[in-house]
Amino acid sequence: MTDVFVGKLDPSGNLTLIGTFSGKGTDQANGIAVDPSGNIYIAGNTTSTDFPLHNPLQIVSYTAGVGVLAGTGFLMKLSADGTVLYSTYLGGTTGYSLLSGVAADSKGDAYVTGTTVAQDYPHTPGMPADGVSCCGVKIISGAFFAKIDPSGSQILYAGTLTGPQPGCETAEKGSSCFLSPVFTSGSAIAVDPAGNAYIAGNAGMGLSTTPGALLTNGIGAFVAKVNSAGTALVYVTYLGAGSLEPTVGTLATDFVTAIAADGAGHAYLAGSTSDLAFPATAGAFQTALAGQVAPPFVGPSDAFVAKLNPTGSAMVWATFLGGSGNDQAQTIAVDSAGDVWVSGITKSTDFPTKVSATSNGSEFLAELNSTGSALSYSALFPSDTVAAALAVDADGTVHVGGATGPISAFSPGSAPGLTSAPWMFGIANAAGGVLSGRLAPDELISIYGLHLGPSAPVSATFNAAGFLPTTLGGVQQPRIGRQPRPFAAAARIAAVTAGAVAGEDYWAGVGGQQWREKQSDSQPHHLNRQPPRANRTPPSRPSTVSTHPHSDKSCDPSGSMRTRYSRAASVPVPYAPGRTR
Repeated sequence: MTDVFVGKLDPSGNLTLIGTFSGKGTDQANGIAVDPSGNIYIAGNTTSTDFPLHNPLQIVSYTAGVGVLAGTGFLMKLSADGTVLYSTYLGGTTGYSLLSGVAADSKGDAYVTGTTVAQDYPHTPGMPADGVSCCGVKIISGAFFAKIDPSGSQILYAGTLTGPQPGCETAEKGSSCFLSPVFTSGSAIAVDPAGNAYIAGNAGMGLSTTPGALLTNGIGAFVAKVNSAGTALVYVTYLGAGSLEPTVGTLATDFVTAIAADGAGHAYLAGSTSDLAFPATAGAFQTALAGQVAPPFVGPSDAFVAKLNPTGSAMVWATFLGGSGNDQAQTIAVDSAGDVWVSGITKSTDFPTKVSATSNGSEFLAELNSTGSALSYSALFPSDTVAAALAVDADGTVHVGGATGPISAFSPGSAPGLTSAPWMFGIANAAGGVLSGRLAPDELISIYGLHLGPSAPVSATFNAAGFLPTTLGGVQQPRIGRQPRPFAAAARIAAVTAGAVAGEDYWAGVGGQQWREKQSDSQPHHLNRQPPRANRTPPSRPSTVSTHPHSDKSCDPSGSMRTRYSRAASVPVPYAPGRTR
């Protein structure tokens, strides 16, 4: 079982609020958004029949499914101090559903997308009501989307798009093809300042596209735009036609995972493609698939990044981004200059880079200029450091998140590898394991990053009294409790954490970039930003919401005492039987 949690960090990376939301089943958040008033929106899916609801639109969850066909979508809205404003199931009751993305506008409306096979999914006039089916002879899922008013009391519009035709060849596969499941899902959603919503997803064949769209027949990645009134679709278009495989059928070769929008009505897309005919534009950074194989076979995928015009009829620009291995973009964000940031995963040894952050990383972070014609920045990073989440704030600060929890940020022009400033990727046990930052008392750990120590590795030696030194290789503030550092290098520092002392936290720091760990089950919140200790409170079950302000009174590495308090916000939410990005 898993619970949903939400944390709030201030601009310096200090944790100011953490909340957990739980039922008796598996609860998972898939998307988060924040509006200009600081309200927080969380979208996901849950198998809990007692998920904590508050002022719900939908009070009943789907309970008959198992495995990937289990669960119901949910949407929550919290105020800036963590008060639950509403919490509801959403997606239908007669089949499974999930919400994968959420966005919010300046008025406090929430926009969600995901997938559903529930035939009673919400629908409003003017929106598509494509057929879905569940749990019988054939499964057909649809890309569900909806707009919810600020109070959570009304669905302003909702609909579902379905590509109901499988890509297999009925003539070759007969009834097994006809009865094949067909999955259409919404991956991500964005909203522009005018209130138009943009849905990115992946579908089977036969999607109801609009006349004049970029590609009216296809399979796989699609984009849809809903007008601000919620009365009609501005466009629906595929991005690729797929690959026709002999005796197999048409396989999807394009998959979209992330979307953003600007004030002019353009949609920015990121994903992966192995399509030789992907609509890359002349003058783009990379106009051809890097890992091509001879047709009709499908080769390794490249990431793609694209800017679609406001009517969905043509690409303003589109580019491949990758090397000879499999590459996939998973996030996208646009800064105030129109430059596009993406992050993702790569297996290419020749992935295009501009600077060196790590020599053999499996994730990438890249910036394309506003015309898509050049890379302004690109670097490889270790696993679980940058590919899970990405945002650019109004000041141009880039925030990245890894799958195992590390969150980092850098100011414009100071991306890792561009300066000689120290940069920490995370912490792992010295014997190996996931790069995340979890510490235990008296543990031998490795801190990984850039410019952490001397360019030539230095190992510690015991002095005459049998002790190791507490500083090594000129490393600044290398404190893990008060224990010795047995090894220091530019990319790694080995250290021993402090023993368990009641009330004492662990500090790790290099060059003024620090994080602190609480001694019990600790994990960093914001690398390279000096966050406070993690004060995690286990959720009580069943059906509980627990939100806690963060209060911290402790000594920092310089020895000075500091105190931080935030407003009390313990919010019990009464159980209401039966109410992303």
